[in-house]
Formats: sequence, C-alpha cells, structure tokens
Amino acid sequence: MPDSTATPPPKRGPLWPFVLLIILVAGGFLAWRVLERPQTVFVAPHSPDAGVAVTEAVDAAVPANIDDGDTQLRKLAAGWSSDPIFAKWLDLLSLRHLVAAAQLVADGASPRPALPFLSITGPFMVREVEAPKPAKGKVRPPPQLFIATSSYARYDALLRVFGSVNAAAAGDAYAQVRPFCEAAFGEIGRPGKRFDDVLTAALRRVLAVKLIDGEVELVPKGAVYAFKDPAVEALSAAEKQVLRLGPENGRVLQRQLREFAAHAKVLENP
Repeated sequence: MPDSTATPPPKRGPLWPFVLLIILVAGGFLAWRVLERPQTVFVAPHSPDAGVAVTEAVDAAVPANIDDGDTQLRKLAAGWSSDPIFAKWLDLLSLRHLVAAAQLVADGASPRPALPFLSITGPFMVREVEAPKPAKGKVRPPPQLFIATSSYARYDALLRVFGSVNAAAAGDAYAQVRPFCEAAFGEIGRPGKRFDDVLTAALRRVLAVKLIDGEVELVPKGAVYAFKDPAVEALSAAEKQVLRLGPENGRVLQRQLREFAAHAKVLENP
C-alpha cells in the first residue's frame, strides 16, 4: 500500500521513523524551519511565587544552547543500545529533528519531513485474491486486495533497532534534555504551548492506535490504495502509519513508548 491517504505510490518507500525516535524526545513541525533558526535561544524561567524572597528568584533569562543539548543527548544515549545502526542514528540526529517529528505526529501528520536520514527499502506490495467464478451471465467482481506481509517486513530493521533501545534509561534521562527541547521548541512552538504538551500529545496519539492482527483489506484510490474499513481510513496520517508497520512491529513501538513515557513521567497512565 503506497503511503498516501492510506499509502504513497508503490515505488516510494514510506518512512516512519517517528515514531522510531520519538522515545528520545520531540516536538516541533516543518523540519526545514527548525534547522534554519539560530542555535541559541533563551528560556524564561517560571515567575517566583508571591512572598518568595528576592534572593531566591532566578535570573530573568537562562540561556540554553541547542548544540549543547545535542551533545548532551549523544552522551546520554551512547549506552542505550549496542546496535551499530543506533550509533549511526545518533551521529545524524539533532534535537531539532526530534522536536519537529514530535510536533508533526502530535498534529496527526507523518514525521517523514523531519527525519530525512531514515529510510526503508523495497516497494509496497499487495496480495490479490481472485473472487469466486460467478454464475453464468454474471460479471466476476474485482479481486480483493490485502497488505502483503512483505510490506510489513520493510520496517523490521528499523523496529529491531528501536526495540534494542533501553526505553527506561531514555525516559529517566528526559529531565536532563528537557530544557534544550524547550529551547528548540521555542524556535517554532506555538504561543502558550510547552514542549511537554507536544510530547504528551504525540505519545497519546501513537499509543491509542488499535493494531490490526490478520488481513488488512485495501481498495484502489487513484494511483494509491486506501483502507477499505472507513473507520481505519478516517484515522490521521500518523495513526495509519503505525498500522503500516504491521502488528508485530507496532507492538514493539508501543511497548517501547509506554516504557519511555512511564519513566519520563509525561503520561499519567501510559
């Protein structure tokens, strides 16, 4: 199924890393905007409560250099997985990428624009099942179309790496990178919102997806395919991308995100 409404054209391998790296942090939208902004921003602290001594008040602005945050993230994450591909991801990864990916997912969009360095190989494949031969004089209906298991298998390598990450350690480390995430979010964030709000919304959206075991039927939709079940087709692009991972890969993704959320303390009941 090409990943468009339900999939893109068959020759275009879809990309779902969102989810794959959202465990580390994230929030933001339109990666190109994020990557072009200045690297140093200022995060205003919370106003001290009334009655607190002046000597206890913090400075008017606390600088948070996002490059320093990237360095901190790589140091913290170095021991989260022994998979060599994960180490390559860390070399290419930045907080701006992650911030952008999370904002896109929170908005229901695919995180693909924010994570251009991740890719999958092989075309999207469907399985055709011919309809029974009709009675004499009747027209044979078109074949039924289902997602082929080989389409799910394209994501196996990505989910293997994602599943190797120590999600609990990543969640515990979140407090240390939060100020830098807020700084990155401040470059493109919407007034009145915090990075934690975006991260929470993205996690909730992915964890709420009900994975489908068994055959998933499709219908042609122009040059692409759509889910035959209207309730599934009505899901957001981010939610349908989770389903395109396949049930087993989807379970790995959701298990890791629940573990991360529990330790990062960003969801009450992950």
